[in-house]
Amino acid sequence: MTENDSGFVGSIPEIYDTYLVPLIFEAYANDLAERTAALSPKAVLETAAGSGVLARALAPRLAPDARYFVTDLNQAMLDHATSRQGPDGRITWQQADALDLPFDKATFDAVLCQFGVMFFPDRVAGYAEARRVLKPGGSLIFNVWDKIETNEFADVVTQAAATVFPDDPPRFIARTPHGYHNFELIQDELILAGVSRSPWK
Repeated sequence: MTENDSGFVGSIPEIYDTYLVPLIFEAYANDLAERTAALSPKAVLETAAGSGVLARALAPRLAPDARYFVTDLNQAMLDHATSRQGPDGRITWQQADALDLPFDKATFDAVLCQFGVMFFPDRVAGYAEARRVLKPGGSLIFNVWDKIETNEFADVVTQAAATVFPDDPPRFIARTPHGYHNFELIQDELILAGVSRSPWK
């Protein structure tokens, strides 16, 4: 893997957004956007925003006076997301680490993360940071993949790769993106982070 690939720089953000987003992520972004908009939040934070698919789905659903902070650890992905969004004075684009957020306590009505928490080096710390910046009664809204066997596309790709590299089959997709699907584990880590149930579903 080249440095550009691992860093999601160069042409990688555009390729990711052009091919993977419509194929894999867009429908889920619309789902999270609908769930968030139903809460009528006035201040929203998104972490691990990637190429901005959730921002593109949510921004049109937010109130004219809402504030929306869209963050990602990777500046190149964030730059691409900004270029795709178009002018919107409600949105602030900011490079930020979800485990060390540069925001004051009790700032946001909702904190969102689409398919990002499974990549956090310390998920409990990430949840705790989200809780810290949420206002009392605010909502942490995120999604994760189920086990790989329930996702035909990811499963077929992984099996195909295994036939090409039978001695050392690549298992990253199964281990990481699809490796955080146990509800009890997720619930336990949320509890450790001090996130209360209201409800978990």
